[in-house]
Amino acid sequence: MNFNLTEQQEMFQKEVRKFAETELTPVVDIMDKQNDFPHEIRPKFAAMDLYGIPFDPKYGGAGSDHVSLVLAMEEIAKVLAPLAIHMQLGNVTCDRFNKLGTEEQKKEYMIPICEGKKVVCFCFTEPDTGSNPKMIKTTARLDGDSYVLNGTKRFITNAPFADAALIFAKDDDGDISLFLVEADRKGFSTDKKMDKLGLRGTELSDVILDDVRIPRENLLGGKGGKFDALKDAMTIGKMCLSAQCVGLMQASLDEAIRYAMHRMHFDEPIFDLQAIHWLLAEMASRLEASRWLTYRAALLKDQGIGTIKDMAITKLFVTQTAVDVCRWGMQVHGAYGISKEYKIERLYRDAKMYELLEGTSEIQRELIVKRLPR
Repeated sequence: MNFNLTEQQEMFQKEVRKFAETELTPVVDIMDKQNDFPHEIRPKFAAMDLYGIPFDPKYGGAGSDHVSLVLAMEEIAKVLAPLAIHMQLGNVTCDRFNKLGTEEQKKEYMIPICEGKKVVCFCFTEPDTGSNPKMIKTTARLDGDSYVLNGTKRFITNAPFADAALIFAKDDDGDISLFLVEADRKGFSTDKKMDKLGLRGTELSDVILDDVRIPRENLLGGKGGKFDALKDAMTIGKMCLSAQCVGLMQASLDEAIRYAMHRMHFDEPIFDLQAIHWLLAEMASRLEASRWLTYRAALLKDQGIGTIKDMAITKLFVTQTAVDVCRWGMQVHGAYGISKEYKIERLYRDAKMYELLEGTSEIQRELIVKRLPR
């Protein structure tokens, strides 16, 4: 078992770290305080090949691997987690086209997604379900050479400015199928964007489908059987979210150390206090455990053997640990930890969000237990 990154992976990690520190820091206030997405960042992400890291260069990708993907996620999230979420969606939607799309669809969508010229949102969650595909109410009715879609999707990231959407819907036989719906089609609309606790600037809204007619060829990967496609997409999502939490934890530890070194108590920095030592030690230990669990998940994905159980274990442990680590970082800051003048309060708000994305912690536990040997 090799725990060392390759020279290429280390070089890529350093490049993304420098990019994040230089280019993302100036847009923190735009996203967190104004809850707006900075679209000027999209061509910069594209220039770094961040929208299609593990995909074939002939479709605009970087031709790299999933370990490199999580390394990039970690570095981006360390500076500004909402942009890592945005980047994740680029990679996840590219993955769906890569695995289910026709050659024409791959070229029509993967290349412009990787170039930062198109945004495609991923639509599964609905008002009455967020984890159980059997409860999906959105329908796709076959009508001649077209499908007609009706329904509402909820909490959809990038929806307010998406050029198209990948929609999970029930077909005439009650099977789950995946459809490509362009945002300019009649009957396609989005509701007002959500004002939320953390990960601000990631624009979420409902996607509303009111008799939206699409050509039959917009059915991706054939009819039915897309529960497996959903599970596959979720494995990537859980892995990416875990990597982002590692970035948040690293940022929290960095902020806690910096504050403790400069905060004086009786003419001594609080860094010298045993109570602070214990908090920092816990933060560092949990961070390292989370980091290597996440890297393992990415390695398993690259080897083609990563399972839902592997990713659920990773997501459960890492996202819950991120909340603890960021909370301990706030404790180091004392009363200043709740002040918006300090980065730590934003890190804590963002960390809490990850326990709820791609399935709550309770859902992860169910996924794990159902797959335990018995």
